[in-house]
Amino acid sequence: MPWELMRYYTNLPLVALVFARLGGMIMFQPVLGAISVPVTVRALLILALTLIVLPFTGMPAEMPTSLAGLALGMGQELLLGGIIGVIGAVCFLGLQMGGLLIAQESGMAFGQIADPNNGDQMSVLSSLYLQLGVVFFLIVGGHRALVDASLRTYQTIPLLGGHDFTAEGTELVVAALGLGFEVALRIAAPAVVTLFLINLAMGFVARTVPQINIITLGFSIKALIGFVLIAISLPATAGVFLDALETIVDDIREMVT
Repeated sequence: MPWELMRYYTNLPLVALVFARLGGMIMFQPVLGAISVPVTVRALLILALTLIVLPFTGMPAEMPTSLAGLALGMGQELLLGGIIGVIGAVCFLGLQMGGLLIAQESGMAFGQIADPNNGDQMSVLSSLYLQLGVVFFLIVGGHRALVDASLRTYQTIPLLGGHDFTAEGTELVVAALGLGFEVALRIAAPAVVTLFLINLAMGFVARTVPQINIITLGFSIKALIGFVLIAISLPATAGVFLDALETIVDDIREMVT
């Protein structure tokens, strides 16, 4: 190791600031930040990335001279990294919400399973959509694109210089949340509208032929039609998710350029 690099690796406050920003990014990453990934693995990954990018980050204009100042600076860097991570995870939230809407309308929301990614309960259909989203995300290299965009922030946003980007980052988070709702609606709309029309048809049948136990029969019919609609709309779902993911990555790159 060249001796001139030792001043970076021996500067513990600098290491802590870089580690805090990367920690905020990884914490909310849709794949690397999942609870199913052990904390030790995430910590080692953040530390490895810190050691790799440390010589390219540059020294901040004013290095904190006290422990309180260092803690405040780390909090600022953690917030900046967290904003980027949250923006990247919004597409997956849209997938989960879209799956939940379809599950509620088709009667499949009664079965809840534990999600290992966030430790919460979700419908089976939401979990299916989320796992498919992770597969698509990895296939198209979304994890590399997000990590690359995150590492570029050190070239455009200097350490302890992210306070000027807080307002812009907040606007991007709000815009990303709106995009997440749009993804959910575009994914769920075909199935929800179709199942709603089926509900109307079964209502007419129940009024005209009251001898049929339409409640018991309706659950089976709606579940079956729901599976068919999911299979038919899966390519369109993948297209909606990938379009939203491309928009998110472009927004992050625009923010850090």
